[in-house]
Amino acid sequence: MKKYIAFILLLTIGSYISCSDFLDSESLTTKSTNNFPFTETEANELITGIYANMLFQDPETSSYFYLAQLASDDCLGGNLEASNNCATNFLMYTNLNMLQPLYARCYRQINRANVAIETLDNVKKWSSETERNRCFGEAYFLRAFAFNELVQVFGGVPLRTDSRNPDKLPRASIDEVYQQIASDLKSAIELMPNRIYPDGSPMVGHATKYAAEALMARVFLFYTGRYDKTELPGGITKAQVIEWIDDCVKNSGHDLISDQRNLWAYTNKASQNNDRKEYKYQYVLNNHLEWAGLSPIETLFANKHKLKGNNWTYTWFSNTVSQFYSPSADNSKAEDGEGYPFGRGWGAGPVSPAMVNDWKAWSAQQSYLNGATEDPRLAGSIWSYRALDPNNAGKVLFDRRLTPDEPDYTVSYRYYEQTGYHQKKYINVMSYQNINANDPGKNPVYGIRSFALQLYPQITADVVSQSLNNIADLIHIRFADVLLMQSELKGDATGLNRVRARSNLAPIAYSLAAIKNERRWEFAFESIRWWDLLRWSGPSLEEAGEALNKQKGFTLLNAGVEVPMVNFDYKARLKQTQGYWPIPQTEIDLSGGLFEQNPGWESSALFSSWNRLQ
Repeated sequence: MKKYIAFILLLTIGSYISCSDFLDSESLTTKSTNNFPFTETEANELITGIYANMLFQDPETSSYFYLAQLASDDCLGGNLEASNNCATNFLMYTNLNMLQPLYARCYRQINRANVAIETLDNVKKWSSETERNRCFGEAYFLRAFAFNELVQVFGGVPLRTDSRNPDKLPRASIDEVYQQIASDLKSAIELMPNRIYPDGSPMVGHATKYAAEALMARVFLFYTGRYDKTELPGGITKAQVIEWIDDCVKNSGHDLISDQRNLWAYTNKASQNNDRKEYKYQYVLNNHLEWAGLSPIETLFANKHKLKGNNWTYTWFSNTVSQFYSPSADNSKAEDGEGYPFGRGWGAGPVSPAMVNDWKAWSAQQSYLNGATEDPRLAGSIWSYRALDPNNAGKVLFDRRLTPDEPDYTVSYRYYEQTGYHQKKYINVMSYQNINANDPGKNPVYGIRSFALQLYPQITADVVSQSLNNIADLIHIRFADVLLMQSELKGDATGLNRVRARSNLAPIAYSLAAIKNERRWEFAFESIRWWDLLRWSGPSLEEAGEALNKQKGFTLLNAGVEVPMVNFDYKARLKQTQGYWPIPQTEIDLSGGLFEQNPGWESSALFSSWNRLQ
């Protein structure tokens, strides 16, 4: 049967600092599997079309990354009293179709990968067998990545691996989905070449053999922990996974950068490149930080973002996660300089004070190297502020600064769960700049805009807005994770102590407890914690429930008023859902009786108001 495929052809030609972008949109074209792809160029267009589905406009409904962050004990929900963000943090729902865009995005990615796997051998001539194998390997990797998102979020899902089959499929078992994921990742490892694509490479942003090895280790640890197994379905053993993760550590060329804080865009030099004292971030200056830039050597796989192509219809080329995590502009405008260099957004994911207190207590118990006295990642990951009253200018509602060089913030008169803490890893970042810099015929006019506009003046943004100009990578896998997974799999402290040493933490003996602590602080706000909690808890979910229930015993600001955190039983709610989220109701309705809803998503789980939980 001849199949027609409509997709955006997105050419992978360069990085943000080169003259071209990682995902430059070219055209919307209808192609037939009978005539496409015939050339290697068309094969690469087909592969890049799969990557397009890694991007999303609204992380609240489309992002596995965002969902996991808000569900974890790193943060609360934030935003308005009845927001979907608060519902997610309480493991509840506002609409049973709330994750339909995530479900659909993953299946679009799977379908495009299926088409690639089915048609790449239409190509008449390859420049080399290596390039053919690379394309197949990337397609297998991207299909595995999407199935992994689906099975972790929803449990068993339809195992659609043939684009030519239009039939409705039942939900496969969890084991069947993991067998497919493991098979795809094994194929990706075996097919992709022994090379990586650091910043400056024309292939920057593409998956690699080493990303597949790392993802295999992550999938193995999650599946065997969550379901109390010893190997992946299909016979992938721990010994095989160790062999792959060792290869990644020894041979990939990836490494830790010298200071973890320099992975995050708030350390960029543009935000400090002005002669106004009030428009400099003293924390960065005092700690001699400088951004490692896009695609640093530590990153194995990330979503790539850019300035070109964004508008109010298509926002996905920007890092929309950062927009949602940034605090409200209701009573504090980034353009006025308050909170500099941090921008404004939708106020989701305020950091949990319980998490901060746990981190401070752990930090105080550690031994340090090189004269250090505390974990630099704590203040390096969290913007802690004096909360100013939106109704009384200058009045301080509370002061939760971790260091004295953090800027103040006037809280929103209507947003909930304002805790005194926002994370810095994914947040809009601004700079004080000459907005006429690209027009030498005009007099200088200074204002506060996204730092990317100043750092990359050779690239003209289609729309100037902090909502659309965040170009920071959304990192899925980095080398620190590889090292800590290697330590956990092998039961030794080598990788663990490499990660600790970077933050001037003294070496320690291996223990699973040490791994758990190091992963929590190293990957805070990177959407890894939720999955770690589930896998370490096993089928009982006891450990995850106990951790989530620590989100109490502190105060926060709701609509500018200090109140105690609601005493919610996260553990009971987690066990009702078994850690799974609702299958979109539209999919259940369309299945013709093949699907049933996951347990725990009855009408009693409908979230209507934060205040009704008290």
